[in-house]
Amino acid sequence: MKKIVLALLFVTLVFGAGFDITEHGTRATAMGSAFIARASDPSAIFYNPAGIAFLGKTWFYAGGTLIAPKGSFEGANPFPGEGVKEELETQYFPVPNFYIVYPISENLTFGLGVYSPFGLGTKWKNPDSYTGRYISTESSITMFTVNPVIAYRFSDAISLGVGLQYSLSKVHFLQYIPAFNPFTFTVVDVGTVKADSNWKGSLGFNAGLMIKPSDKVSFGLTYRHKQKVDYTGTAQFSQIFTGNLIFDAIVASTLPFGQDVTVNASITYPSYLGGGIAFYPSDNLSVEVDLGYTFWSMYDELPITFPDYPGLNPGEEAVKEFYHNNITFRFGVEYMLNEGTYLRAGYVYDQNAADPESVTPQLPDTTRHLISIGLGKDLTDNMYVDISAIYLLGQDRSTEGKSKYHYEGTFKTNAFLFGINFGYKF
Repeated sequence: MKKIVLALLFVTLVFGAGFDITEHGTRATAMGSAFIARASDPSAIFYNPAGIAFLGKTWFYAGGTLIAPKGSFEGANPFPGEGVKEELETQYFPVPNFYIVYPISENLTFGLGVYSPFGLGTKWKNPDSYTGRYISTESSITMFTVNPVIAYRFSDAISLGVGLQYSLSKVHFLQYIPAFNPFTFTVVDVGTVKADSNWKGSLGFNAGLMIKPSDKVSFGLTYRHKQKVDYTGTAQFSQIFTGNLIFDAIVASTLPFGQDVTVNASITYPSYLGGGIAFYPSDNLSVEVDLGYTFWSMYDELPITFPDYPGLNPGEEAVKEFYHNNITFRFGVEYMLNEGTYLRAGYVYDQNAADPESVTPQLPDTTRHLISIGLGKDLTDNMYVDISAIYLLGQDRSTEGKSKYHYEGTFKTNAFLFGINFGYKF
């Protein structure tokens, strides 16, 4: 019985991969976050830190994006079977940002940004009957990054920026525990396990280069380094009683129900390399195209250990993840309708990063298409507001009969994102 419970549980006990978030400045996100070569407001601290060298003034920029994801799963044979349909709970994830830029000298500029580069989560409806409850009922990652940067302008055409990224993050996970009941010859729920990590710090860096050979074109490169986080947390096991006293007693002897069990896990948040080119065909119009490359193959395993209960540690296969590096294409346009009023739009193609083996209820990763629109408006000579609206459409994603949890079917995802930022220049 103990081996059965452990095999079913810890093959699937993982915290889930992170979601990378790029909505860290509303002007940029209104243009599909195609902002590497433009980088012309304080959110450049995230998109391309070299850009702040050209701002030339003290500048505050703060706001955030509200993300409202939706998703569903439709089952296929052999498990959970055709006709099964599950849905995600409606959740709202606020993603705040804050930036300040301060020129130290004519050529040297300091900036400080606070944002959330990874996050979000999943929570499935009707957890007591949800067919994927033995894999994941709910999971989430929360991360905040503090990013001081320094940028130097070598000339009117070239600048370089570098910064440190200090991140605080935590993870949460809940799933149900199954066991085979020999008295009824059925698989039943015998408990739940909820894991919460402590807040953990990690360190990385970012860098950027901007080249402006003329007033009509600019180029940008940006890089964000990986961050590996070794989490320590607590897993709480709660027993669900079936009413069969003998069976419940057997189950109670298999796992540390009613105890707080120390659990360790490690997640590598991947590096990112991006480049862009911006064109300025007229004083009123600008267009940018970006390409990004995320090194998701760095996330190749999710090791989990229980230092106080070595017998609970999963096998080697249980910690493997199947991710590949992916490419993101971004396009953005901005048009000055009149003095102080700006119209913006963008499109994003974001290739999936997970192989079918790792398409799970925790992270139903898929190729995504984003369409964005936005408006910028000067409120006073020094203050302005940016707003954006984004629709994210995920392509239907099948596990293709390769799910490492044998949870076969098709995931569907979409989301609405709404952003607002206020800027103030001195």
